[in-house]
Amino acid sequence: MCDHHSPIEDRYRSDRPWRTLLMLYGQRRRTVALAIFFFIIKQSPTWVVPIVTANMIDAISKPTPHSGHTILINTIIGVVSVALNSPFHTIYYHNMASAARTAEATLRSAICRRLQQLNISYYKHKSSGVLQSKALRDVESIDQMTRSLFEMAMGAAIALVSAIVVTALRAPKFLPFFLLAIPPVVIMQQWLSKRMRKINKEFREEVEGMSSKIVSMIDMIPIARAHAVEDVEIEKIDRQLDQVKQAGIKVDYTNALFLSSAWSMFTMLNLLGFAVAGWVCFKKIMPMTPGDVVLIGGYFSSITGAVLSICNIFPNIARGFEAIRSIGDVLESPDIERNRGKQSIPNVRGGLRFDQVAYRYPGGETDAITDFTLDVPAGRTVALVGPSGSGKSTMMGLVLGFQRPTAGRILLDGSDIEALDLRDFREYVAVVSQETLLFQGTLRENILYGTLDVTDERLRQAIRDANAEEFVSRLPAGLDTIIGEKGARLSGGQKQRIAIARAIIREPRVLILDEATSALDGESERVVQEALDRLMKGRTTLIVAHRLSTIRNADTIVVLENGHITESGSLPDLLDRNGTFADMWRLQTEMRFAIAS
Repeated sequence: MCDHHSPIEDRYRSDRPWRTLLMLYGQRRRTVALAIFFFIIKQSPTWVVPIVTANMIDAISKPTPHSGHTILINTIIGVVSVALNSPFHTIYYHNMASAARTAEATLRSAICRRLQQLNISYYKHKSSGVLQSKALRDVESIDQMTRSLFEMAMGAAIALVSAIVVTALRAPKFLPFFLLAIPPVVIMQQWLSKRMRKINKEFREEVEGMSSKIVSMIDMIPIARAHAVEDVEIEKIDRQLDQVKQAGIKVDYTNALFLSSAWSMFTMLNLLGFAVAGWVCFKKIMPMTPGDVVLIGGYFSSITGAVLSICNIFPNIARGFEAIRSIGDVLESPDIERNRGKQSIPNVRGGLRFDQVAYRYPGGETDAITDFTLDVPAGRTVALVGPSGSGKSTMMGLVLGFQRPTAGRILLDGSDIEALDLRDFREYVAVVSQETLLFQGTLRENILYGTLDVTDERLRQAIRDANAEEFVSRLPAGLDTIIGEKGARLSGGQKQRIAIARAIIREPRVLILDEATSALDGESERVVQEALDRLMKGRTTLIVAHRLSTIRNADTIVVLENGHITESGSLPDLLDRNGTFADMWRLQTEMRFAIAS
């Protein structure tokens, strides 16, 4: 049974778009009901005006002593129904917009929640541009579809019902003629739905590709400028834009062909309906007044207009349904990190044990990590070294729970992390990586990211411990300085010190340093390393490093090659063994001497 109180993302069904729409708008049932009620009232001229017009024509064509009174009464009724349109349209639109905006915000919130829950591996196959397009463009397409359904579909339904009811009362024998409008609609809808689904999918994929490439181009602008390849980047984007243009033209052409054909067909049916009504009246085949002819002609026009309106929203429905399927790629992805219901962690000491851990990436032919066994007592420092691709960063991902071992176990303070709520564990973890992730905002907001109730004194102490006080004091607005997107206004060394201050604020029990100083010059490395040494004291620390000079003080150094541990021990032990690590150490020492000389 479906739990109507569960989050939207848990109930989302891309294969049942109508049910999904009802679910999205179900949370505002009262608002939707009011919108429908006021829409019916504001649409009253569509069925009232033809009736009063027919009554007045009959009064004029067959004058009686009461004709003037009849004309006056019908005029008042028509004027009142038209006058009510404006205020009731405003009330209707307020309720409809409220329901639509709520559904829009709810759906975007569900996408963002799910993005926070998906495994990190999911993002290796999806670009940020594609995901951004789903949260923005696809949700907008669904919003446009539902507004079309509110406006055009409901209006068409009211026109159809009112025309059929009034015609049944005044000229029931003419009703079968109205049914002529149904087969063309069914045939055209069937043809369009199959074609539009295919070309809308192609168009969406081209737009997502364009969005991804534009995001990538923006990120690469400094590199493109440095290598003088701006024209090459522009040509790449132009090719992608041309593909989007061609796909868009195909969509527009199909829409135009469908809508023009529908208009021609239903206009001819409208003329035919009026002609038949006039001929029936003229030949006296059935009792009909001139007013009835105008009424039937007007209502047949309403029916064909209503059917044409329904045809007009088919393209929007096709785009909306494709958007629902597209968003399903996120909301229905099975690649979710499952933490709900797992054992909570009230406290972390930081002891780690790797018991014959192995890991193979999805689709991989060999293990990235094999038979990794190691004890890391709480408060100790372990460094992982080895050539690129040896599995160092993979091990960091396993510790954080971004990937799960395909064999073996990782124990945290004696408990298998598979049974633990990793969200609790990560509250005790801080990461300082080679690429510091900063966001558009103030320096204060970046340092305090993910923490609450931090006093100014504690914040300033963290800045001092991170060796960042000097440069922070020189910034125009100090801690309230806007640092730009990705910290564009800061140097590499300054960014790393901000990352260290952020880690200090968290007071972690486990610290992960992933190439934290590899991109820095000698002076910046010295300043950052001093801050890192203070941060590491008393904390379980895992270090990934290529610069071996940064791991002198590690309690244990582990050498990885092709996912295997080939050596482990302290720095003196490994140098005495004269193995792989000793070779790496000598090579880097010789390179430093060569550069210095």
